[in-house]
Amino acid sequence: MPADLSKSVQHRVYDLFINGGIKDVVASVGQSVTVPSITDPDIAKVDVAVTGITVAVGDIVLVAPKAALPTNARLQGAFVTASNVVQFTFGSEGGNVTGAAVLFDILVLDRT
Repeated sequence: MPADLSKSVQHRVYDLFINGGIKDVVASVGQSVTVPSITDPDIAKVDVAVTGITVAVGDIVLVAPKAALPTNARLQGAFVTASNVVQFTFGSEGGNVTGAAVLFDILVLDRT
């Protein structure tokens, strides 16, 4: 269904919560994630046990690094794979990646 452009942003966000089934929004600030070493052009997945908040399969997660990723690393996505576990997928972009720990902020849209 196309967005109703006659509504304000606040009303559209409210509609997202009501129609999208979002019950709550929670955040984990400064979650440590170890970006793995990757040989170009591969990808690697990392399961991270989230602390400080509860996440469940079906929740929507938005993640953002608090610092630069290692050289040639690219964040490809993140989603909940099990209770309190978020799987991060990283890829290489133009060269090998040397793994390193990076702090991430995780925003969870609770739909469960």
